[in-house]
Amino acid sequence: IDYKTSTHEGGDLEGFLQQEVGRYRSQLRRYREIYQQLERDADVRTALYFPLLQRFVEIDAASGS
Repeated sequence: IDYKTSTHEGGDLEGFLQQEVGRYRSQLRRYREIYQQLERDADVRTALYFPLLQRFVEIDAASGS
């Protein structure tokens, strides 16, 4: 889980969150790859958490969706 303190002002919160997912997907992919090298049998999942927005977004960093 990568905590982000991004703020959002405006109407399209879901659009903003998807933009942030696109922005950080490759970073989360790198985190996932590194952790899998350390823990080969682990089921590694990635997510962004926006505490100021109280939103948790799980990301499939492996497939890009």
